[in-house]
Amino acid sequence: MDKAGALALARAARRLLIKVGPDIVRVDRARNPLAEDQALAYLVHDDGLMRVPVLVCDDLLVRGFTEELYREALDGRGPAKGETG
Repeated sequence: MDKAGALALARAARRLLIKVGPDIVRVDRARNPLAEDQALAYLVHDDGLMRVPVLVCDDLLVRGFTEELYREALDGRGPAKGETG
């Protein structure tokens, strides 16, 4: 997916869970707006494409995959105790 597609997904999402290296960035756009340039930095690779697994579920966008990340996204539970985000 190209930059325009990635931005369209980000605009439609209220919540984002983004795997960045070993960390998970959690964004609730209602509480903390996400600028388009920041969304592109999180979602799109240097080559201009979004290539990693992406899950869109209602108002939630998940970029990247780990079992724990998908469990959090699909179960609706917050991060485990001690986890950052």
